[in-house]
Amino acid sequence: MDESTRNSVVKAIVLMILAAIVGVAIFVVITRNSSKTNDTTEEIELTEVQKITTIDLSKSYPKTPPTVVDLYARIMKVLYKQTYTDEEFDKMAAVLAGIFDEQFLVAQSNWPSGLKNEVDQKKKGDYSITKYEVLTSDLQEKRDNGEEIANVLAKINLRHGTSTTPYNYLFVLRKDSEGLWKIMGWTVSEITDEEQ
Repeated sequence: MDESTRNSVVKAIVLMILAAIVGVAIFVVITRNSSKTNDTTEEIELTEVQKITTIDLSKSYPKTPPTVVDLYARIMKVLYKQTYTDEEFDKMAAVLAGIFDEQFLVAQSNWPSGLKNEVDQKKKGDYSITKYEVLTSDLQEKRDNGEEIANVLAKINLRHGTSTTPYNYLFVLRKDSEGLWKIMGWTVSEITDEEQ
């Protein structure tokens, strides 16, 4: 083999080795970057308490009477059973206050301490809301004074120790001046065997 052929073969081998090194380097850079991306974009799962305490009603107010009632029941279920700080309680109470009608809230002279006392008693008594279901919505009645009223029926199962009792909650909601449905109050009745 003459000298020029040997030089050509050596050059070809050196170029192939360099190309392989560049290819491996590119592969390492790409895989390293993609693994960093996966680390930083991992989603953090919020607890139910955190989901409620981060609700901003000014940005995402429930659109319909049943969704307002659903939010109320969801918050009460968490208040009765979950563990949370006093600050988290205050934030959940603020969300509840945001879905209550002004007149209803004014009538709660000891708000939110009355709610805190109720929740503490339920927790001490081993009460919890095992499940709830928003059943019906009888929309809307327009009163002579122009108020829009809606009735929403929800079934809430309240457990005390090992015994569970189903209750019908009939919520009355009124649309406020901003077009938002607010809870004016509710009545509670125990569901009989015939109703189940």
